[in-house]
Amino acid sequence: MVKVGIIGLGGIARKHCEAIATLDNVEIVAVADLFEEKRSEFMSKYKISRGYKTHTELLADREIDTVAVVLGHQLHHQLTVDACRAGKNVLVEKPMALSLEQCDNMIAAAAEHDVKLMVGHTQHFTPPALKAKEILDSGELGPLVTAVSYMSKNWGYDGRRPQYRSRYHGGGMWLTNGCHVVDRLMWVMGSQAVSVSASIGTRCHYQAADDSATAFIRCKNGLAGVAVSVGYKDGGPNHSCEVICANGGVRFSASGEQYVQIGKDNKWQDAPFEKPPSDFFYEWGSFAEAIEKNIEPPCPGEWGRQVMEVLFAAEESAITGVEVPLEYGARWVNQTSGSSVTTRHGWI
Repeated sequence: MVKVGIIGLGGIARKHCEAIATLDNVEIVAVADLFEEKRSEFMSKYKISRGYKTHTELLADREIDTVAVVLGHQLHHQLTVDACRAGKNVLVEKPMALSLEQCDNMIAAAAEHDVKLMVGHTQHFTPPALKAKEILDSGELGPLVTAVSYMSKNWGYDGRRPQYRSRYHGGGMWLTNGCHVVDRLMWVMGSQAVSVSASIGTRCHYQAADDSATAFIRCKNGLAGVAVSVGYKDGGPNHSCEVICANGGVRFSASGEQYVQIGKDNKWQDAPFEKPPSDFFYEWGSFAEAIEKNIEPPCPGEWGRQVMEVLFAAEESAITGVEVPLEYGARWVNQTSGSSVTTRHGWI
């Protein structure tokens, strides 16, 4: 049984709790949050026995072997390092961290203390995305040509906390939700990235962070794709991803309207997909499998770092107006854990 402690009880923590409640081999034994009313609410609703004011108190709980870091972007790095040093496996929310140096520290801490580190890139685990990846992996659509990944949504400015409206704290649409479109794009493209050319700006709101971005991403397999992330003030949402292959195409959406469609014979047809009991069911199920079997998690720190490298390079490109090669663009990033890998939801 994987014994979990949740650090941070914001809105997304509910989805983590709901997913764990549907799994037989995972249990939440404690939560940590500065606000007592939040701790009491979660402990009562999800039948959690212990609540702590700080993450240091929770990390001292010997029954806990795994923690979920579910706090502001600027807190991901230090809390993850602290948890690894305490001997806990870590599922950290996206975006992984605010710099590549911080990502490297997190990866090194997990390796040094022999614990699992996984980044919560949810797009790897949504039923439509899993079905689309299954179709692509089957080869029935032939070689991939290109893909476009969207996340266009209401930014929700009025209800968004200040740190998420400030790039200094890791806020803005590009880091907050651009990580989803980049993760999804690189996954379906079947390659690591080599360079990025982007336009990023603050066009819809008055804030100290971006709210719109378009990035052209070249891949190491010779292909290229486009990632679009817009946090508008008013409009119609678009969470779709469309992949064009030599013998057909597939398009899917995992948020709002959920669907998977296959394009062949000059038409699109719906493809059925399984619906789990909770949104993060496959994510937590996969992480628990990695812990119990001592195998590589499906979204390890190295993958999270790859996504952040693309995001940061896109920001540099937007500022300089030139295409930016990635630090690891001329060589491949390799697995470092030396462990076996899962047969499902694998990274590229």
